[in-house]
Amino acid sequence: MTRINFRIKIRTLTLFLMIAKTQTLEGVTSLRKDGKHIVMWDLENCTLQEAEKKLKKVQKNYRLSDIYLTSDFEGSYRAWCFSKIDFNVFLRILVDSLDILDYSFFYYTVKRKKATLRTSSKKGRLPQNVVKVLRSFHVPFVDSVVGKVVYDTGLEKRGKSVLLGGD
Repeated sequence: MTRINFRIKIRTLTLFLMIAKTQTLEGVTSLRKDGKHIVMWDLENCTLQEAEKKLKKVQKNYRLSDIYLTSDFEGSYRAWCFSKIDFNVFLRILVDSLDILDYSFFYYTVKRKKATLRTSSKKGRLPQNVVKVLRSFHVPFVDSVVGKVVYDTGLEKRGKSVLLGGD
């Protein structure tokens, strides 16, 4: 186990700490230079068929362009759509996908007002490959996102939890 979560509770205050091995990843944000967003999803714990079914429905309901599904691990997918939309429409799309969406991806998208999706490979995984294209209409990817990003994330999503004080 390479991740330990500490929760230290003293009366009405709680301090959270995490010790974990991390990895540095590269990604892109949904935000474009014109203030619009491209649509992206981080999908977890679903089959390719479940992801395809959900995304086809969202694609039809929001009249989105082609959606590209990538994967580097069974049950873990990233989806990319290059339609330009407003942030509040982007959030509605994500809410309509919540049953297969990674909750941390949703949480940080809301918090930061833009989504970040990795483009590099995680340690111990193969490079991402396109596993399905959901055709609608073509919109070319133009390198006009505001930021390519580099960020650190834990190697493991879960770990041992230790509660000190409180209940």
